[in-house]
Amino acid sequence: MKKIVLPLFFLISVLMLGQTRTHNVQAKETIYGLSKRYKITQEALKKANPFLYKRQLQKGDVLTIPGNSDNAAAEVNTPQQIQRESTPKFKNYQDDEFYYRVIEPKENLYSLAKEYQTSQETIKSLNPFVAERGLQVGDVLRIPKEKVLTNQENPKGLHKVNPGETVYTIAKKNDLEPADVYAANRDLQKEGLKVEEYIKIPEKKRVTFENSRFKHKVQPKETIFSILRKYEITLTELLESNPALSNGLKSGMTLEIPTEKGANLADLNLEQMELKDYDASKDEQINVALILPFYLNQPNSYKGERQVAKEFYMGAQVALDELIKRGKKINVKIVDSENSNTTVDRFIKSNEIYKYDALIGPFFQDGLLHTAQTLEKLNIPIFSPVVNTDILEQFENIYLPTPRDQYSADIIAEEIAKRYQGEPIQLLTTSGEKNVAEYLKLKLIKVLKTNKVEVITNADYITLDKEMVSGKDENGNETKVEITKPAIAVLVSEDNVLGRSYIDNLLNQDLDKIKGYSVFFVPAIDVFDASNAATINKLKKINFVYTASRMINSFGQSEKEVLNAFDEKFCQLPTKYMAMGYDIMFDVVDRMNRNGFISDFDAKRVETRLSGKFSYEQSEKGKAKLNKAIRIIRLN
Repeated sequence: MKKIVLPLFFLISVLMLGQTRTHNVQAKETIYGLSKRYKITQEALKKANPFLYKRQLQKGDVLTIPGNSDNAAAEVNTPQQIQRESTPKFKNYQDDEFYYRVIEPKENLYSLAKEYQTSQETIKSLNPFVAERGLQVGDVLRIPKEKVLTNQENPKGLHKVNPGETVYTIAKKNDLEPADVYAANRDLQKEGLKVEEYIKIPEKKRVTFENSRFKHKVQPKETIFSILRKYEITLTELLESNPALSNGLKSGMTLEIPTEKGANLADLNLEQMELKDYDASKDEQINVALILPFYLNQPNSYKGERQVAKEFYMGAQVALDELIKRGKKINVKIVDSENSNTTVDRFIKSNEIYKYDALIGPFFQDGLLHTAQTLEKLNIPIFSPVVNTDILEQFENIYLPTPRDQYSADIIAEEIAKRYQGEPIQLLTTSGEKNVAEYLKLKLIKVLKTNKVEVITNADYITLDKEMVSGKDENGNETKVEITKPAIAVLVSEDNVLGRSYIDNLLNQDLDKIKGYSVFFVPAIDVFDASNAATINKLKKINFVYTASRMINSFGQSEKEVLNAFDEKFCQLPTKYMAMGYDIMFDVVDRMNRNGFISDFDAKRVETRLSGKFSYEQSEKGKAKLNKAIRIIRLN
C-alpha cells in the first residue's frame, strides 16, 4: 500500500477545515457511549454521521459531534479512559420517527417485528450490526414507528428500498445520477440493493463515474471531513487516492473517491454506457437521436430486448468513434424508449426535437408508427433498425435499412431461373420462416411455370430420386439401368443448426446432379471463415449461390480495422446486433452533409459497411425509402 507523508502544516490545516467537533473512534467505543460522553442523543449523532445508519461504528472512523459542550471539549479521548468507562443502564425511549428499544433476555427479531408491526428485514436494515453478529442482550435497536410504514415516508436523507426498485429508478426519483447513490453507499457497491433496507440519498448531484472511478468536484465550503462523512471513507483512503491533497483542499478540484473493495459496479457501467451522450461539436453539427428499449427501470424484465438494445448501442459507439476520427461533428442523444409511446412522447413532443436531423429507432412497429405520425410534418428522417413491414411505407420520413426477406427470395428465384432444367425443387425452412418459403414457392411456380416445388422442414428429406430406365448392357442387350434424377435444394432459413444439416445433406448427394441455393446467410457457407475451406470447395463444384443482407468480410482491410476497434473497446468481435448498430449508425451519418441533411443522391448511393450493403430507393407502393441492396455470392 502506498504511504503518503504529509507536512505538519497540512494536517493542522485539515483539522481547521472542520467547523464542528470531531471524534476519532477508538477500540470498544459504542454509539451509546459516545452519545453519553458528549451529552447528545444517539439519533443526533447518527444524523451528523449518516453512514451509521448503514453499518456499525468502526475503529478509525472520524465522527462529527453536533452542538457545543464545555464538558465535551474538556474531555480527552484516550483508550485508557474508554476502558474505564462503564455503561449505565439505558431506558427505552422514542422520537417522532423511531422507537429505541433495549434488548432484554429471550427477545428476538421475530417477537420484536410482531410487537411493533414491522418486518425483520426493516429492523435489520436500520440496525446493520444485527445482520452481522446477531441480536445480543443490551443492544439498543432503532425501530420505525407505524407512521413511517403506513405512509411510506422515508427519514430525511434516507430511502427505504421497495420491491422492483433499482439504483437507477431511485436516483432519477431523487434527481440524482446512479453514481451519486453508489458513491454514498459503499455497502451497495458490493452487495447491491436489498428490499426494505434503507440507503443514503445525497442532497445534490456531485459525482461522475469515469473509468470505473467515482469523481467528486469539491464545492465551496466543503471540508475534508464533510467529504469523508459523505462517502463513508477514511482520511487515509482519500489521501492515497488523491496525492494532490498534500497541497490542501481547494474548491473546484476533482477528487477520486475510492470504491469499496470487491465492488461490483457492472450495472453502473451499463447505465452509464446507455445514458452517455456523444457531443463532438456544437456548430455545423449533425444531431442524431438513438431511441432504444433499454428498460433501465425494469432490469429484471425484457432481458432479450435489453440485450439486443445494448448490443446495438455498442456497435453504434464504435461507429461514432470512427466517424468522429474522420472529422464528423456529431451530437447523439440516447433515449430509453421502454417500448412506451408515452415515454417516447416526452422526447419527440419536446421543443428539443426540432434540432435533430435524424432518429434511429424506436425498435418496434407500434413505436415507429406513433413516432412517424407525430413527426411527419417536421419531415425528420426516422430509421427503423429492425422492422420493415409494409405499413411503414406510407410515411415519407421513414427509412428501412434492413432489407426484406422477400428481396432475397426474388434474387434467388432469378438465379434458379437462369439454370433451370425442369428439376424438382425442395425449399428447406423452419416453421418460423415458412412464410418466406411459401413466398418463394409461389414466385418459382409463376416464373418457372412448374408445380414441382415442395416446402420441407427436415434436411434429411434432401435426397436425389433414383429411377430404373430401359437401356443396354455392354453387349448391346436390352436391360434396366438405374439413374439418379437431378434436383434443386434451397435453404430458406437463418437457423445455424438447420443450415449445417442442409450443407451436410446437400454435399452428400451426387454433385453432378444437385444444385444448391440459399436465401439467407448462415455460418456454414461463410466464405471468409477458413474452417469452411473444404466445404466451400465442394460448393464451388455445384456453382452454389446465396444472398446475404449481413455478412462480414474478415479479410477486408477496412473490416479488419473495425473488428480491431470492437476488440479494443469491448474485448470481443461484434455479434449480429452489434454489427447492425455499427452499420446503421455509420451509414446514416456518413450520408449526411455537415449540417445533417441527406440528399436524394446521397440516399441512393450504394455503400458496403461492416456487414451490410445500403442504398435507399423510393417505395413503389408508398413514400418510404427502402434499402434493397443485398450481396449475391456465386461460388464457381
